[in-house]
Amino acid sequence: MKTHPGFSRLALLAFVVTAISGAAFADSHVRIVRLSSVEGQVQIDRATGQGLERAILNTPIVEGTRIVTGADGLAEVEFENQSALRLTENSEVKFTQLLMNDAGTKTNRITVDKGLVYLDTASKGDDAYLLTVGDRSLTVGRDTLMRISATPDQLQVAVFKGEVQLEGQAQPVVVHKKDTLTVDLKTASQYAVAKGVEQNQFDNWNKEREDYSKTYADNQGYGGPSRAYGLQDLNYYGDFFYAGGYGYVWQPYGFAGSMLDWNPYMNGAWMFYPGMGYSWASAYPWGWLPFHYGSWAFINGAGWAWVPGRYSGQWSANAYQIVPRVTKAPTGWTAPAPPASTAAATSSPTVLVGKAGTAPLSIPGGRIPPNFASLVPGRTVTPTNVHGFVHPTATTTTAASHSVFASPHSGVAAHQGANGHVFAMPSQGNVFAAETMASYGGGRATGASLGSSHSGVAASSAHSSGGSSAHK
Repeated sequence: MKTHPGFSRLALLAFVVTAISGAAFADSHVRIVRLSSVEGQVQIDRATGQGLERAILNTPIVEGTRIVTGADGLAEVEFENQSALRLTENSEVKFTQLLMNDAGTKTNRITVDKGLVYLDTASKGDDAYLLTVGDRSLTVGRDTLMRISATPDQLQVAVFKGEVQLEGQAQPVVVHKKDTLTVDLKTASQYAVAKGVEQNQFDNWNKEREDYSKTYADNQGYGGPSRAYGLQDLNYYGDFFYAGGYGYVWQPYGFAGSMLDWNPYMNGAWMFYPGMGYSWASAYPWGWLPFHYGSWAFINGAGWAWVPGRYSGQWSANAYQIVPRVTKAPTGWTAPAPPASTAAATSSPTVLVGKAGTAPLSIPGGRIPPNFASLVPGRTVTPTNVHGFVHPTATTTTAASHSVFASPHSGVAAHQGANGHVFAMPSQGNVFAAETMASYGGGRATGASLGSSHSGVAASSAHSSGGSSAHK
């Protein structure tokens, strides 16, 4: 049995969590976490009485939500501090508690029912993460990256960095960096801690998702916080530019004169939440921040753009918006209203709009969503270069089907190599690469009210130099 100075911090964390849970009068369960990545077959139960339904990218995750992945399903859930929970195929988790006390400290209790799951916690703050598998509980420290495998008989925890504590033992059990904990779930107090971490076929996928978030998480100085929840997607898929009368605004890559009739409500889903009513979930991979904070405006010569608005340390410090806000629209245009319901209702069907629920969408001329799933050896995947420039019609606006998992897709052969990132790396330039814009015929509209682009990203590319290796 090992002891370590870190034990005192984990023990204190467990004590604080218990104290928070016992002081419910000062707590809030109004937490908005997001489903930040969906690949393959992923279903979600939002605890509305609708049961399992097809997961939609950028779905808000609230307390009681359950996520289930199928035979080719991969999913990522991002917390407000950029921590992430990642599910591999045939996995199931439930967010049993999403709590925030009056000081802003958050407690996240997650039940792992089966499968293989990664948890990557932020390096700062005092947010608590507690995982439950069967009747065993784990307390996860900050700045920790772990992999947990759960079957009916066994729990295995591999720690890549940081530390994890197994609760409920007679003596403290702390699992340190590059250690693996194995617990027999059928025998009380039967466990073993061994040196070393075996590589898993999903490690490169997890590492690539981690690298993507870290590479694009920093703000480049456009009137907002240094980091923000979902900001990495804005930095990857679009650009901030200056618009007279608005300040810095954001727009996806690919917009040109032919795109001026695009609008924010063309692809997504209206999803119902008890106590909140219908909320909008955008089908675009960048569609979190722009649809729940700030507002959309139609700018002459540039088309639709997101206006971050006022902020206090974080854009997300502004009140969460259930329905996207439009501050200026073209003459005669009215924002679609959510389906009729009352916030007090217990359940209402999800309503799909446009291409919601297919592969992550892209703007013609803009970036194609990276194929993260291709890093799983032997993976058969479908193309994700689905353009989202489509107007909703009577045939595309329908109630969501509660379909069960279909057979795994057959499609493009999986990318086997891990010698280059599947996402484009930032360049030293200050514009979206000229060759990419020329090939698509698109670009940033410019005019007297607009300043120059301040992008720091490279051309849309499937690969770039640099390695995506296993965890070290």
